Amino acid sequence: MNGFLIFWDSKASEMEIHIKNVNAEFKWQDYKKNTWHSICATWDSISGLVQLWFNGTPSVKKYVGSGSNISGSIIILLGQEQDSHGGGFDKNQSFTGMVSDVHMWDFVLSLCEIQRYVDDLNFTPGNVLNWRALEFDITDRVLIENKQMTCH
Repeated sequence: MNGFLIFWDSKASEMEIHIKNVNAEFKWQDYKKNTWHSICATWDSISGLVQLWFNGTPSVKKYVGSGSNISGSIIILLGQEQDSHGGGFDKNQSFTGMVSDVHMWDFVLSLCEIQRYVDDLNFTPGNVLNWRALEFDITDRVLIENKQMTCH
C-alpha cells in the first residue's frame, strides 16, 4: 500500500495523487518530458482534501478521504512506485529524468509558503524530508550532479 504517492500516468496524461490507495486525478497539466517542473501536492487528513500545484498554479481541491493519518513503518521512495511495502518494483513504473529539491512536511503549507518554495525563495525546509539534509541509498543507475542554475 502506498501511503502517499504522486504518479504521472502517461497513458491517461494525468498526474495522480494517491493517499492510502485512494487517488485523485489531475488532467490539466502541461507536462513535458525533459523540462523542469515544480510539483507540490498537499493533503489535509482532517478535511480529506488533496490539491496539486503544478508549476506554481493550484488545482481544484479533491476529496480522497479523511479521519486518519499515514502510520506504520515509513519508507520514502523517490522515482519508483512500489507494489508492496518497500518492494515489488516494476522497472516500467520507474521515473526517468531529473529530481531536485524534494521536501515533505507533516502539515499542510500555507499558500504563501508554497509560493515561496515554487519561486525558490526562503522557505521552511521539510520536517519529514529535507533535500539539503537527505541521507539516501542508490539502486542501479543513478547519476548525482550538483543542481544547475538556469540562466535567463
